[in-house]
Amino acid sequence: MTTKELGIRPNLQQFLWLVFSTILVGMTVGLERTVVPLLGRDVYHITSATLIFAFIIAFGATKAILNLVAGHFSDAVGRRPVLIIGWLLGIPMIALLLFVHTWSAVVLANVFLGANQAFSWTMTVTKQLDLVGTRQRGLAMGINEATGYIGVAISTVLTGIIAARFGLVQAPFLYGGAVVLLGFGISVLVIKETREHMLQEVRNREQTGGQTAKAKVSVVHIVWTTTIANPTLSALSQAGLVNKLADTLVWVMLPLYLAHLRLPIAQIGYIGGIYTMVWGFAQFGTGVLSDVVGRKPPILSGMTLLGLGILAFGLGHSFLWWMITAAVMGLGMALLYPNLNAAVADVAPPEIRGGVLGVYRLWRDGGYAIGGLLLGITSQTIGMLHSLYMIGVIVLISALIILLRMKETRLSTSE
Repeated sequence: MTTKELGIRPNLQQFLWLVFSTILVGMTVGLERTVVPLLGRDVYHITSATLIFAFIIAFGATKAILNLVAGHFSDAVGRRPVLIIGWLLGIPMIALLLFVHTWSAVVLANVFLGANQAFSWTMTVTKQLDLVGTRQRGLAMGINEATGYIGVAISTVLTGIIAARFGLVQAPFLYGGAVVLLGFGISVLVIKETREHMLQEVRNREQTGGQTAKAKVSVVHIVWTTTIANPTLSALSQAGLVNKLADTLVWVMLPLYLAHLRLPIAQIGYIGGIYTMVWGFAQFGTGVLSDVVGRKPPILSGMTLLGLGILAFGLGHSFLWWMITAAVMGLGMALLYPNLNAAVADVAPPEIRGGVLGVYRLWRDGGYAIGGLLLGITSQTIGMLHSLYMIGVIVLISALIILLRMKETRLSTSE
């Protein structure tokens, strides 16, 4: 049996290919952040807020459910096949957006986008955690989420510029098609399986007397433990869900809110871009920070900063104020987002890591579907500004839950 060395340095080539793949995953989802809400309003003339939010409800529900499938499937058959399937599922999404010009096609395309993201991004996370072992989880997740959201930011800004120059209907999605094909090619040609690295971590734990999972742990047991029975995993799962409520606000409602205030499309793209750019770049530091100070302090401070940033955004009336508060929200996301993944991986036995991460990501990305429904209803009944304040308060309540229920997960371990 070949011994696999764990860590970033001995696996640097594969780790960097996964970094590039994660950038492409982020670029794929980012191509919709500026364009699609305005496409519904200005091209397909959707007047119902609930119907406009339908695309993100479809995206979130699909991604949430398939996160669970992807995680469990990857524990059984390996990570690489799931990654390849994820990129294949991006192809019909682009085809629908390019060739079927109806709002129902946009909603269906987001079902495929959710499937693409569930399989591809979950696998880049899981594969990078496999490679690094226990000591560099925060760093690995910081790099993963940083590069992914830099990809989101690139597409958020680029599609705003492309749409302003060439229109909303086709040009942004031609760019998206090139991204998807490149991601598929890399996953087939250069990215390798990492499940043996996970098994090496299991062997290392057994040699040092560390915790391992019982054989054949059922999906129902993993769901119950992650959602309810384990207080820390439960707190992390609700925090993941709530941070996606906040991201739904930024993704869908803020472009509509700012367009209602007659802000130009390019400036809307810059505001969304600064949020994702700060979120992305700051994670290079916030992930490794948690390897030093622990997971709970950055998660708690990030959730608090995110909630305060949302509330402050609603108080503004100028482009500069919105840029500053969007950056504050991005910094809050950077502090909490990669460290939620790292904390879940700390608690999960390595041989069922894919399954536990899948359940966490089920709840986390379910926040898109719940957020889409909630914001679609409340933006019509109480208005977009009050909906924004509501999400800010919910985020601060989630921070309180983290404070009271989460235990620190970053313990000194040996490989």
